[in-house]
Amino acid sequence: MKNLVSILLLGLISLTMNAQKIIEKNIDYKNQFIDVEVKFASLIEVKTWDKSTVYFKVDLTTEDGKFQDMYELDIDEGSSTIYIESKAEPVFKAFHEEWNKNNPDKKKRYYNTGDMYEFNYVIYIPKNARFKISSINGDLKSEVIEGEFEADLINGDIDIAKYSGELDLSTINGEIDLKMTNVKMVAETIHGDIYADDKLKFSSTDRHVGQKISGSLGNASNRLKLNTINGNMYLRL
Repeated sequence: MKNLVSILLLGLISLTMNAQKIIEKNIDYKNQFIDVEVKFASLIEVKTWDKSTVYFKVDLTTEDGKFQDMYELDIDEGSSTIYIESKAEPVFKAFHEEWNKNNPDKKKRYYNTGDMYEFNYVIYIPKNARFKISSINGDLKSEVIEGEFEADLINGDIDIAKYSGELDLSTINGEIDLKMTNVKMVAETIHGDIYADDKLKFSSTDRHVGQKISGSLGNASNRLKLNTINGNMYLRL
């Protein structure tokens, strides 16, 4: 019984220290281009589905539940574009100001540690839509993507298990991991390496810096454009 009480207390303490807030939005889709900008993220999960709705969810966790109401989400539904933008900067600023106020004798801090907050996103997009997701910090993962998709990351990995359509994937400081299926592809990296399954036959271009490969596999019904600066690529069968 004491052990059970201890476990319950530990769970309560954990929930108190890292309080959670969830925001969910459902947006009608009418063949618009979908542009999602989540500048600061821990994980971005993306999936396409059969519904004519864009589903957007943010799971926001901060230390002691502080400053969660300062998180902002802007959604602009136009006739040609659905634009979704997260604004986490007010949360960061509040943590900065709190730390500086509580530590007047120390040098001012203009950054936060990762244990202060976490932003996780889940995004469902209608199949065959045109959409883009961009982020400064955040890994992007997907079980399946069907459509015309562009990912533009700075510090994050891209891992997509299954896809069909046209994908343009770019990350500066991250890795790209993909399975090659019926694809026509161009892949470039500056300071990373490209690792491909031995059975994949791609042509390479000699470059003074970095690597570039291209080629087709199967019926080439899918298109891939891959780019990294400081990250490896893993191309699998």
